[in-house]
Amino acid sequence: MVGAHCVNHNKYSIGVCYEGGYDARGQHADTRTPAQKSALRQLLADLHRRYPRAVIVGHHDLNHRKACPCIANVAREYADLQPE
Repeated sequence: MVGAHCVNHNKYSIGVCYEGGYDARGQHADTRTPAQKSALRQLLADLHRRYPRAVIVGHHDLNHRKACPCIANVAREYADLQPE
């Protein structure tokens, strides 16, 4: 089923979302808890096993007007799950 998570990329991508991304002042920040980080890594590892050629990127990598997911470098953080 085609999602509605990222304009011009919905037909060939899987959108993953986590709650958070803003600090106490309302500024964009990586606010993931250890449990969120663990769950996200487990989900991405499962998706990597199912779709080994898929590249993991952040929403902001596809739409530079978006700040999400407020992770400094998604590709680097999940380098071990990127296609070889």
